[in-house]
Amino acid sequence: MGRVLVAIVSMLLCMPLAWGQEPERLSLEEALQIAWQRNPRLLQARQEVEAARGRWIQDRALPNPELEVSATELSQGLKGGSTVGDDSIALSQEVDVLGKFWLRGKAGKADYQATQHLLQRVWSEVAFEVTQAYNHLLLSTQRIGVAREVLTLTRGLFDQVQLRYNAGEVLRNELLRAQIEAAKAENAVLEADKQITLDTAALNILLGRDAQQSLALIDQFTYQPQDIDPDQLLTQALQQRPDLKAREAAIRAQRNRWRLALSNILDNPTVSAIGTRETGEAGKEQVFGLAIRWPIPFWNQNRGAIREAKAELTRREVEYEAFKREVGLEVVSAVAEARLAQRQVTVWKTGVEQANDLTRLASQQYREGDINFITYLEHLATVRETKVAYVDALATYRTQLARLNQAVASTLIPDRKEVR
Repeated sequence: MGRVLVAIVSMLLCMPLAWGQEPERLSLEEALQIAWQRNPRLLQARQEVEAARGRWIQDRALPNPELEVSATELSQGLKGGSTVGDDSIALSQEVDVLGKFWLRGKAGKADYQATQHLLQRVWSEVAFEVTQAYNHLLLSTQRIGVAREVLTLTRGLFDQVQLRYNAGEVLRNELLRAQIEAAKAENAVLEADKQITLDTAALNILLGRDAQQSLALIDQFTYQPQDIDPDQLLTQALQQRPDLKAREAAIRAQRNRWRLALSNILDNPTVSAIGTRETGEAGKEQVFGLAIRWPIPFWNQNRGAIREAKAELTRREVEYEAFKREVGLEVVSAVAEARLAQRQVTVWKTGVEQANDLTRLASQQYREGDINFITYLEHLATVRETKVAYVDALATYRTQLARLNQAVASTLIPDRKEVR
């Protein structure tokens, strides 16, 4: 019965290969490269940058000139028509004063820079999500390895119990318990294989690809101790965080808008060049002139807009200072989690070495009759839990290091390469 189930499990695990679907071999670096070019959030953020660039271009555009033509000598030459009238042409241009053109351009440029920094922040978040998803998939492949190891041990136990039962040394309930444990181990392999499918789909979605694309990860869990200096990391975060830079740019933009509101106390004048041709009984006379139209700031002195712009500037400055403290908290939290994960890896690494010794001793003692069936199962469960905890700790450590990189903005943009 146990061997039949194992054969079914093996067939299920090999089905993708049997269908001719060769899994794509993928490293974490390659996954990040693909995400940089295809992740939907990054694609949307790039379009937001382009939109901000368009607004900046528009902010630097001058008002269009106005051309006005008038003619009153429409009846000239008609029978009984008048030969008296005048024609005129005027070209008008609104003129920016008090540096309004310059202030609009600076505000638009600062907004554009803010969206560029926000793009880098989105990339930092996506890079962490891809790293986390990659680690989850790698963890699932490690867990299925542990599950298969436990399945092999359980099958060996079942064979020993079968021999003892045939020899009349154990009761039937012990044989049935061994069969149940073998079935549970086989089910654990199936569950682990299902999780691989789900984790593969999650990673593919982040890479902007179809969920069902088959993957084979190249990287392996390795443990390399890191020297984590919280003061240095906090300084790095305050210097490099793109969301902080985005807020700084937004403050610059709002400060220029406040200055623009102050400048708008005085409306822009309109300068017109006018040419007129007058036709009368004495003949035609041509006149050229210049006109300036300039509203007087008597009723509307833009006080409400100035007050609003100043309040918005103050709000953003207060928000920026508060966010700097939040960044400090985020770095401290990430450092604490990374240190804890590092310690847990060292603890469970020792535990795995002890679990390997326990497996060898328990198998030998059960064969020699020094321990009973239940004790052997307890030892086997301890071995499984220890090895699963170790690979969990490795995955957590790797993910916490990625979170720490995100907190200090040390995730670099991949080199431009052609993706598959």
